[in-house]
Amino acid sequence: MIQRVERTLLSIDQQKLKADQSETYQTIQSFLTQARKAVTNKDFQQAINLAQKAHVLSDELSNVAR
Repeated sequence: MIQRVERTLLSIDQQKLKADQSETYQTIQSFLTQARKAVTNKDFQQAINLAQKAHVLSDELSNVAR
């Protein structure tokens, strides 16, 4: 799920984002960073929760940024 969100973020042109969309983009990246750290710490439930939040936000952002 983390990789899927990363691919979605790569498809978004950050230069075209409005201020609030840019904040959402940063929030998604923060969730991904925290999810990766949770995986490293073997806290898989936390990693899943964070990845799911990032996934939902990235789908929403992808839809409005197109």
